[in-house]
Amino acid sequence: MNKRVLSPETIRKKKMLILLCGVVIFFLTSMAKVLIPGTIYADLQKLGLDSSHIAWLGSAFLYAYALSQLLIGCFSDRYGGVRILLIGGSMFVFGTILFPLCSYYPLMIVLRVITGFGAGTIFLGVAKLLADLFPGKFGFALGCVLFFSYLGPTTGTMPMVKLVEWISWKPAMILPGAVALLPMLLIIALAKGTIKPVTRGQTLHPLIAMVKNPFMWFACFSCATVYGAYYALVGQIGKKSFMDLFGMEPGRAALFIMIMTLIVAVNNMLVELLLKLFGGRRKAVIFSGVLLSLAGTVVGLCGLVAKLGVVCFVIAAFLLAIPAGFFPMFSTVAKELNKPKFTAMSVAFINFMAFVFISLYQNVVGWILKAHPVDPVTHAYPLIAYEEIFLFFVIGGAISLAACFFFPETRDKSPWQH
Repeated sequence: MNKRVLSPETIRKKKMLILLCGVVIFFLTSMAKVLIPGTIYADLQKLGLDSSHIAWLGSAFLYAYALSQLLIGCFSDRYGGVRILLIGGSMFVFGTILFPLCSYYPLMIVLRVITGFGAGTIFLGVAKLLADLFPGKFGFALGCVLFFSYLGPTTGTMPMVKLVEWISWKPAMILPGAVALLPMLLIIALAKGTIKPVTRGQTLHPLIAMVKNPFMWFACFSCATVYGAYYALVGQIGKKSFMDLFGMEPGRAALFIMIMTLIVAVNNMLVELLLKLFGGRRKAVIFSGVLLSLAGTVVGLCGLVAKLGVVCFVIAAFLLAIPAGFFPMFSTVAKELNKPKFTAMSVAFINFMAFVFISLYQNVVGWILKAHPVDPVTHAYPLIAYEEIFLFFVIGGAISLAACFFFPETRDKSPWQH
């Protein structure tokens, strides 16, 4: 009996439904970036984990996310968007559901790696499907999806803090994986006829080109503190710092972190307007963003040292959040610093490096906190620990600003296009 051949229109409709499911899972993976350890930091402390161990629970996810951008990015054309979603979604659901049920620390790290790799793979699967379904409107379609996904971290702050208070942290941390399971089952049900055969595709040549391009390294270093410091606050110590330094209730502390995530989501849509105000000068936009990030670190450090109170700390946090919404501009510069045939890998590479810096910053923050005694009753870290963290941010911000001087303006012509 002959197999039924699906029409191109039927395949497209099925892929559209699969894409919608992938976007829902992408939203949940974006939320997962800030859930652990930030939302449940105090709960993890009660398990007997010190700050360094807790930091690794966050950075393990981010290192794996970064690695997925290179490994899957190199070979995404060979496997297609649907297959990538199936792989990434399965890993994300598996790791997210099992992590709260595990109490053995090495296995907790393994599950966070699985979850992070799956989350990064989901992003690439969604991007691949968008490129297939909307080749002429890819930029606009991706912008809309990114705006929706950036509301994930917003949901992962105050709403999830309240949920943790209501049902405790383990059921709350299982919930994103349980919710993701539903669209995953629908993708599996729709997948027949949409999975293309594995083809011969990209090699490591695009990656080698990135590594050999000195301008790319300076562009990557320019975003180090922009994302490293922002994610350290949003996903690791932000809520806890407001509680430790100013005695805030968890819900109110999470509200300020939620506002930071909203600033980032909105700025992803407004960065094109800013580019027009700067006359199309990409480097000028990035320079202004890095300068704002450095200003945020300086304001934060001075506010802590001079004990200027919570208002100064909030201003510092919001200054750090503004340029964290400039990723479309960093991606544009990365693309224009390379030959057109390396477009996909150039965006994947700067995304990879951004998450490497995010992970490194979380590790350093964990080491700094570990060097200071924690209050045995309140589990609060001393003021000096947060001062040292912001001093580290200031140094990193100065290096990022210096890096901005060493790659060219790409408004008129990419120096690497021939």
